[in-house]
Formats: sequence, C-alpha cells, structure tokens
Amino acid sequence: LVPQGKVPASSILASAPSDKNLDAWGGAGRTTHCNLEVLQESTLVFLATKPHILPGVLQEIRPAVGPHHIIVSLAAGGSPQPAPPLLPAGTKVLRLMPNLPCVVQAGAMVFARGSAAGDGEAALLKSLLSSCGLCEEVPESYINIHTGLSGSGVAYVYLFAEALAEGAVKMGMPGGLASRIAAQTLL
Repeated sequence: LVPQGKVPASSILASAPSDKNLDAWGGAGRTTHCNLEVLQESTLVFLATKPHILPGVLQEIRPAVGPHHIIVSLAAGGSPQPAPPLLPAGTKVLRLMPNLPCVVQAGAMVFARGSAAGDGEAALLKSLLSSCGLCEEVPESYINIHTGLSGSGVAYVYLFAEALAEGAVKMGMPGGLASRIAAQTLL
C-alpha cells in the first residue's frame, strides 16, 4: 500500500508481541507491542494472526473497539461473524484472504463482509487492496475455496514453471535463462 501511494507509511501502525515479527516493518510504518494503541490511533484495523491466536487478540481489543472501527481479519478459517462475546455487537468486520503474490502486486484476494459491514467498508477495502492485485468480494462460502485455488495454486504454478525450465535445460539451455523464460511465460 505504501509503494503504490495508497497510504503514507506514517499512517501505518503494526503491532506484534515481539520485535522478531516487527523487524520487517522497518520503513513501512510505525510499530508497537500494544494492540490497544493500534485501536486508539486507527480506524481500519487488520488482524493478521494465526487462527488459534485470534480469539485472544479479539478479547484484548474488545474494550477499545468502537462503531467507527473497521476490523479486517486475515486469519485462515473462521467467519466475518465472530461469536458475539468476541467483539461488540454491530462491529464492522470483513474477512480477507490474500495470497503470496500480493507481495509483488500480482496477488488474488477475496473478502467477505459480516452483517454490520456495509457497501462503504467493502468499497474502501477493495480500493485499498486493488493495488496489490485482483481483489474481489465473494460470499463467505468461497473464502476456503479461494485458499485452495489461489493460495495453494501458486505452489502448483511454481512446480509447473520448474518443470518447464527443467525441460529446457535437458534440451541444452542454461538453467538461469530457462528459469527466467519459464517464469515470464506464465505471467
């Protein structure tokens, strides 16, 4: 989002329990170890945790979540409709599932909205994330399908590219050149 000019780095605040997880954020924004600080300073909050960590994070931030917040969960599994005690009633929640190529602005993402998230929240998320690749709103039931198709599908594409390059090498082409051409062929 920062390289595409969608959001200035100074507007991004990332939180993690240890510096190990924050080192990568060096020039991409500010960092903290306090999730509540993120809620105090932000309206749009992305929860990028492992699924088993998410309930604890939701319990921690619950007191700070207000009607102005938009919560976007990237945790695999789950639903944009968390159990009632995890977030206040009426919280605007969206569930987002990106894939690895988002890192190079060539990703495929899908999102589903919870009952309190409206057209404005969906449009905002799509507008922000479209700079990272294809971003589509889908029914909740498609999220796990997308994980298999686009998340795992990337590995199959790499395997296919590797097989193409190996074939070219067997025919006499240098490995580096074969790999570059195979990769470009699949773009």
